[in-house]
Amino acid sequence: MRQIKVGVIGFGTVGMGTVKALWNQKEEIEKELGVGIKVVKIVDKEWMIGRPMVVPPDIKSSDPSEVIDDPEIEIVVEAVGGIDPAFEYVSQALARGKTVITPNKELIAKKGRELFQLAAQNETDVYFEGAVGGGIPIIHTLKEQLLGDDILEVIGIVNGTTNYILSEMSLRKSSFEKALEEAKRKGFAEPVPTNDIEGFDSTYKIAILATLCFHGRVDVDKVYREGITRILTDDIEYARELGYTIKLLAIARRIGEDIELRVQPVLLPLSHPLSSVFGVENAIYVRSRTRDLTFRGPGAGGDATGSAMVGDIIDAIRNIKYAARGRVGCTCMRDLTVLPMESLLSQNCVRVLALDVPGVLGKIASEFGNSGVSLSAVKQPISTPGKLTNIYFLTHRIQERNIQNAIKSIQKLDVVKDVYAIRVEDGES
Repeated sequence: MRQIKVGVIGFGTVGMGTVKALWNQKEEIEKELGVGIKVVKIVDKEWMIGRPMVVPPDIKSSDPSEVIDDPEIEIVVEAVGGIDPAFEYVSQALARGKTVITPNKELIAKKGRELFQLAAQNETDVYFEGAVGGGIPIIHTLKEQLLGDDILEVIGIVNGTTNYILSEMSLRKSSFEKALEEAKRKGFAEPVPTNDIEGFDSTYKIAILATLCFHGRVDVDKVYREGITRILTDDIEYARELGYTIKLLAIARRIGEDIELRVQPVLLPLSHPLSSVFGVENAIYVRSRTRDLTFRGPGAGGDATGSAMVGDIIDAIRNIKYAARGRVGCTCMRDLTVLPMESLLSQNCVRVLALDVPGVLGKIASEFGNSGVSLSAVKQPISTPGKLTNIYFLTHRIQERNIQNAIKSIQKLDVVKDVYAIRVEDGES
């Protein structure tokens, strides 16, 4: 029986999950594929940190070159994360003709074009099922099963940390700060959670999904991004009154030959398939001309992502066994033009923190009108005269540039302390 040797670089949560799943399923996979599989080297810089797995001492290493330069290792699992030094490791492995498996969404979003070109030049493969959705099999589905579909939009809850926080704020009426602390305590949020709560993680993922859905290259820097740090429980309560919930969505939508591409908290109708996704779960909604599909499951964690990685390893071994590497390469055939956010047409829920004084509603409404923004609803809760209170304005559909002009004008009023707008996602272009 032929032996396929695997090397792993990075042995954190995902690296451990991958090796654990591979070892647990080793006999079944070998019977299915008719080859032997052996993890011959695991590289990590921090072996002094305790891990809930026993790794044989003879396969431990702290030197990535022991994986990259070993001619007998045919599959490299990169689970380091980030760009530096992961890009160097993956590039070197591909240049040596090795197949690479990675869950590194930032790497794929920012350096994918270079890596896929390098893979093609060396007649090998890059797999990244674990990069988006963790345990949701979305990448393989888009690259192969839905390749012949005419996809119009993809919308996702693709970050478990932010979905958990918003779920706590919605279900338990927790403040953002309290929900974030609870997420940290349960291990759902990093000690420094900026990458999640400010939307960077979701930005990388929607850039990847848009690339696959629309068969074109996306510049990740052109994705409009907002996080959830300004969301209040009052916002969620008002949204519920209107028949909506608030979710951080990653949205890619085709508008003619161009695309709309953004990550931001939105008011989502309670009837939408993604509105009932709570906790750390992820879900991705794909709409084509012929069907609507919703993919739902665990978005992170060692076991879920590790299972996705092992699925990639199995596919990679099949390609190696039958000399079919490079069979499914990059499907990016053109550069995609991302529409500027100013051209977005949407309804908005605008929260204005203002003094409860006579004429305040009239002053604010006048500024909306001066900017060409018409209103469909206003809510002013019971408050103390002369004190600050949140007033909510629901607009009709309007271009983003108009709502931004209105916000700037309202912010200048002496009775106003803060203004914040949340878009309403109704699924219309």
